[in-house]
Amino acid sequence: MSTQTSVSGDLLTEIGSIVSHYRGQDKWLEYNRGTMTKKGAAVFARQHGIFTRHSRQAWAYVVGNCPEVEVRRFIVRENLYEEEGIEELSHYLKLVRMANALDISDEEMHNAEPLPSTRAALLIWETLTKDRHWLIGATAKGALEYRTTSGEEGKHWMDKLGLSRGQADFHLMHHEADKVHSGGTFDLVLKYLPRYKEVDPKDILDAVDASMYAYIKMFRAGMAEAAAAADR
Repeated sequence: MSTQTSVSGDLLTEIGSIVSHYRGQDKWLEYNRGTMTKKGAAVFARQHGIFTRHSRQAWAYVVGNCPEVEVRRFIVRENLYEEEGIEELSHYLKLVRMANALDISDEEMHNAEPLPSTRAALLIWETLTKDRHWLIGATAKGALEYRTTSGEEGKHWMDKLGLSRGQADFHLMHHEADKVHSGGTFDLVLKYLPRYKEVDPKDILDAVDASMYAYIKMFRAGMAEAAAAADR
């Protein structure tokens, strides 16, 4: 085994540890597994609609900062064209259809107001992707799609809220797509990291930590709190 393969493997293990640490503290998943109602699920739909649209902007920042054709091609194909250019595969439109099943109109989704916790998290991702090295941005976004719980969440939405498999497709489709997106992103980050001496492996781990903190402790915790309040 080459030294680079070993280093890459160690770094990916450390990335996985950080992601698992935060996912084990996911307040939204606790709510999803427990007392989730349609009112609470509506909070998720509206806030996640804002997150999903912002995510495309964040990935575009990474592409704009990246000179590597292979990386740009992967992100454009997997995270931009597939999710916006092909209507039947659009993550946002699938989310809107899931929201419609909860009696949320298209207009309510398009015009949803972000929670303060959502706004704060979006600012962190904007900084990580727009104002940092492309390796930092790609890592920060890739971490959000690593070891996701979308499949489990989709099953809860079907069981607790009475959604059909088609109506819950946003969650179920995400589970499979995230494996491709995160795996491919981290493969490319580990491949190109040795070429960019200005980026240290610690910078990569810090990006994962900041991004997962924003996602779990701010964005998803904020949704869980708002959902619980809506149920009262």
